[in-house]
Amino acid sequence: MKRLLGALAIITLWALPTLPAHAATDPDAYMNTVASHLGDAGVWVDPDVKELTASEVVELDAAAKSAAAPIRIAVIPAAKINTSDSDYYVSLAWEGEEIADQLYDRVGVEGVYGVLVDAGSEGAGRGFHAVQRADHGPTYYVGDAVDQAVDCCAPDYQPMLERFIQRAQVVNKPFYVDAAPWAGGLAGVIGLWYGVTALGARRQRRRDEKAHLSVTRPLLNEEIIALSQQVSALPTTSDPQQSKLSKDVLDTVEKARHRLDEAESDKDVQSVTTLLGSARYGLQCLDAVRAGKPIPEPKAPCFFDPRHGPSVAQVQWKPEDGAERAVDVCAACKQRDEAGEKPEIRMVKGWQIERPYWEYAEELGAYVDGYWSRGDGSQWWFPDSDFRRKGEAMRARWRYSRPGARFGRFGSNVGSALGDAAASAATGSSDDDGWYSGGSRRRSSWSSRTRSSGGGSSRRSSRRSGGSRGF
Repeated sequence: MKRLLGALAIITLWALPTLPAHAATDPDAYMNTVASHLGDAGVWVDPDVKELTASEVVELDAAAKSAAAPIRIAVIPAAKINTSDSDYYVSLAWEGEEIADQLYDRVGVEGVYGVLVDAGSEGAGRGFHAVQRADHGPTYYVGDAVDQAVDCCAPDYQPMLERFIQRAQVVNKPFYVDAAPWAGGLAGVIGLWYGVTALGARRQRRRDEKAHLSVTRPLLNEEIIALSQQVSALPTTSDPQQSKLSKDVLDTVEKARHRLDEAESDKDVQSVTTLLGSARYGLQCLDAVRAGKPIPEPKAPCFFDPRHGPSVAQVQWKPEDGAERAVDVCAACKQRDEAGEKPEIRMVKGWQIERPYWEYAEELGAYVDGYWSRGDGSQWWFPDSDFRRKGEAMRARWRYSRPGARFGRFGSNVGSALGDAAASAATGSSDDDGWYSGGSRRRSSWSSRTRSSGGGSSRRSSRRSGGSRGF
């Protein structure tokens, strides 16, 4: 029986992992000793670490000294920073990046600090920890360097440290530094696209407005001639107020004539009809003064024909193919409505067919906008809904052809596509939660990243980057 128990004890001790013995020295005092060897950049290896040969240490030290970044690396046994009294588990004095920070605290110089803790396994404390501390200067890929070193070469120390030194001296530039040349070219392409698109939109609108002007110019010429003749036929008067009103009307008609001669766009047409509407309102005011009545308030023109002048009342009217609606009418049209007669509608000939002017929503949109303008930037309500809808569709077409609107639609489409893709991905991932969670657990058991700010000096420089991996 005693022999059996002895054999079991031997087997048990043989199966247990080899753990470092509790350090006889104090971890703080030991780290002070380590720091004393790294006053300058380089690599220092504790004599108790046997994984690196003397020639390998010399090569690594030379590589660290010649690196673009100030790199200090210490390779130390886990036993010398172990605070556990047990022979079966390890409790290091510090964890993760804090081990490298302890070295930084004692050296007191900004730069990249790495500590490779030597042990038989990750459970025994083996790991690689590094951090960059600096308030000024570039940021280096320290965290990525730790990952690359462990992923490529662990547990072989020499290639691990060689890879770390290579990567840890690479400056982590902001993305726009590398992207600047490409961004310049892209900006040029976007600028060219913007210019071409804007030019195309302007040309298309000019073509449309030129077509509109070919319809409105003859109509307005007729109106200006008729209105000029009407003003010229006014009797002379010695009344100062009547004379002033007559002169103002004549000046307004002449101004409309000059505007029409120079008209090139819908905006010019709108200005002309606004002036003609003002001239007709002036004639209405002149009639009121002659009759000894007060000057009337400005009102919308007669719906059936703006040439009739300002409206005086509203009547209910139903077109042949539409719903009944209230429309503003002049005195003559009001009398015709009361007599049961058809209104005298302004007809416009197009494609050999005469139609009411409001059926030419695109061609006469500016014509109507000018007549129904109050003169202060606001509009009277135009009662034909089809006319308003078609006019708005035309203006929307012009707006959407502009580069800003096109780019906005492109961004909206891209955003919608990304949103749909994200929703699909979320739906797919919900079906695989079990598999994904298992993968996360495996990863976390193999790689641990510790972020610690305890211990050491309380006046540390800013943490730029860092990483910690057990292996």
